[in-house]
Amino acid sequence: MRKAIIAIVLVGLAAGVSGKQLLPNTLTKQESKSGWKLLFDGKSLEGWEVHVGGDWVVQDSAIVCPGTTAGWLGTNEMFTDYDLKMQFRSDEKANSGIFLRSQKEGQPHITGYELQIWDYQPGGYNTGSLVGSVKALPAKILADQWNDYEVRVEGDHFVATLNGKTILDAHDSKHAGPGVIGLQCNKNAVNKIEFRSVRILPLGK
Repeated sequence: MRKAIIAIVLVGLAAGVSGKQLLPNTLTKQESKSGWKLLFDGKSLEGWEVHVGGDWVVQDSAIVCPGTTAGWLGTNEMFTDYDLKMQFRSDEKANSGIFLRSQKEGQPHITGYELQIWDYQPGGYNTGSLVGSVKALPAKILADQWNDYEVRVEGDHFVATLNGKTILDAHDSKHAGPGVIGLQCNKNAVNKIEFRSVRILPLGK
């Protein structure tokens, strides 16, 4: 009887996680089948280009900005419409962001969008907002924990989700793309931030 109960529990656990990502920087079978691809291999910055500074490094299977200098890191490849998922970990007061449809030259928050990672932006463009364009619903970063961040970019429609909660569902047509996806680094020890499990599902043609 005991063996039978253990077997049932194990089957139940397997079924419960079968559709989820089991390890950082990997794709589930369903993601692979659906066309998702990793933008970070968990080992190197291959496929990324450093802009300005940031002192980016790979540590413990994560892309790390130590906060020693400001700068940004962008993908070599350009994208227009997509689903983008990643995890980040930072201090409660860290100031960072994700650049969407930005150009390789110029300031990425000007040539494209900045999806905010900062709960204390003076103008109210807090985490989940498209800075200077659309403000998100109130949300809080889980300090020093891995946060799940997702954004769907399709035409002028943007939907952002933080830890399973939709905090932005808005339209803006300033930047139609294509552009790179970027990670922001600001100077200051409190701004240290880590990224992992960065993956994308291109939409449309």
